[in-house]
Amino acid sequence: MPKTTEISVPNWLKYGILGLLTLVAANLLAWRSIEPDLWGHIQYGADWIHAGAMPTTASHTYSTPDHPWVNHENLFELAVAVGQRMVDGLGLMIFKCISGLWLLGMMVRTAARKGVPVMAAAVAMIPVASGLAEFWLMRPQLFSFLFCGLMLVALDRAFRDWDAAKTVRFQWLWLCIPLMVAWTNAHGGFAAGLCIFIAVLGLRGMELWWHQRQQATGTLMQFAAIGMAAILSVLVNPYGYELPYWMLVSLSQPRPEVSEWANILDGGGVLFPFLLLSVLSILGICLTRFKRDWVQITVLALIAVQAVGHLRHLAFFAIAFGFWMPQHIWALWHRLVEWRPTLGVHEALTGRAARLIGIELALVAAGLVGLLSYTFATFGVDRSKYPVSAFEFMEHENIQGRLVVTFDWAQYALAALAPDTTVGFDGRYDTCYPQTVVDMNFDLLFGADMSRRYRGPNSGPVDSNRVLEFGNPTLVLMDCIADVPAVRHLDGHPNWVPLYRDARAALWGRRSIFDDPASPEYLAPERRCISDRMPEGIAAWPGFPNRSGRGAFSPDVAARASREREHRTQVTALDDPNRR
Repeated sequence: MPKTTEISVPNWLKYGILGLLTLVAANLLAWRSIEPDLWGHIQYGADWIHAGAMPTTASHTYSTPDHPWVNHENLFELAVAVGQRMVDGLGLMIFKCISGLWLLGMMVRTAARKGVPVMAAAVAMIPVASGLAEFWLMRPQLFSFLFCGLMLVALDRAFRDWDAAKTVRFQWLWLCIPLMVAWTNAHGGFAAGLCIFIAVLGLRGMELWWHQRQQATGTLMQFAAIGMAAILSVLVNPYGYELPYWMLVSLSQPRPEVSEWANILDGGGVLFPFLLLSVLSILGICLTRFKRDWVQITVLALIAVQAVGHLRHLAFFAIAFGFWMPQHIWALWHRLVEWRPTLGVHEALTGRAARLIGIELALVAAGLVGLLSYTFATFGVDRSKYPVSAFEFMEHENIQGRLVVTFDWAQYALAALAPDTTVGFDGRYDTCYPQTVVDMNFDLLFGADMSRRYRGPNSGPVDSNRVLEFGNPTLVLMDCIADVPAVRHLDGHPNWVPLYRDARAALWGRRSIFDDPASPEYLAPERRCISDRMPEGIAAWPGFPNRSGRGAFSPDVAARASREREHRTQVTALDDPNRR
């Protein structure tokens, strides 16, 4: 065997490895692109900007247009609406990736201040990135994760001298108050952030009292003042006390229909990163040679328990791990080196070996760059996952009305088909829909299956027909793969006739409107499109049938497209009397 010596790694190799780690993290943070609610978030922000005033009642819906709308995501929706106008959807996806790398960079910088080598801290970011990957989407949760990172940075700065002198830089704690105000207006995750902040202050206060007793009174009073200010900051929103009250009521109700509220064991692919982060945390805490911060350990454990109950909290667990655990992971590595000394030595690099390693680094980097480029180059709306072709059919045939639509497509539908088509229910859930409307829609989607259901006490028995009559809808759009009970029910329903179907989406119209030759909305059988073919390809963002580009979500652009479609329909009707 060639002789090995404990030598330092050349700078070019360090930078090369850091570059590869950055590309790995970038790919993890970029792979999830569009999520079902993004269209709605952009549309609501665009509506607000267009109207010059915040909507106070439900919009784009026919079922409960006068119902109060407590929107806890206003700031995010304004931000993505502006972002859509400035950089389009692809720009938003690039921002999403860059913001994640920035957050990981802040973690590395925090670890470096504690004496952890940059290389070791960067390696610790890979399990963090894997924990974030599933949830790192362009949605309001993104702002929660970024705000959580900023809060942990402020806490680190505030308690930098805590171990040595039990002193606090209070200006950093006070900076968390305006941060909490912004967070409250961006996403409901502010509740988790507030709990983390109060927990850290409370536990630090207990720690200080244990060491200083009466001398700690002044600092504890300041902790109490800052904590009270943080609690009161959640009242700084357009709804005042109604927002936190709604949050308490909403969080008290189970949501088995929403997969992100499932426990970690039902989360599929997210179980592995959770176990990885948990095992590394336990081993790092048990085997570290650094001083253990019992406050950080306690809060980290509390977040982990929350992640077990609701898998969406895995991202907060990963963020806390990234700020608090790298030094212990570095210490764990040194323990492994003591156990297996060969792990800590390196072969002396010959010129040939250096060239080979350089080539290997370049090839791997090229592959990772290619994968990242492919992710961005293929950004768009997947026709095999979303009803792009169904919407194009509706546009071509000038089909519009009141639409019952499957949950995951509703916000896409309300944005793509505005202003002529409204939906009965969408992903805003109970922010602007009463529980009875929520339940009647899920009655159709799930049928008699109650394994993933929570129904309000006032919703009555399960009835798949109720939503088909409430508000007098004229159209129904379902996912042929995900909504099998609903598709089966509608196929056998005497009041609904199929107008369009492919292997992904199925559209029915009310028979009295679309199947009656005397009706002005009659659609002749030969004009209907029924097949079992799966749509293929990627539609350009945002996948609207009649408009595209940065201004696609503008209400003015949508209204103009609607007028142009109506004009084309009238001209076609004059040229072809057999067409409705």
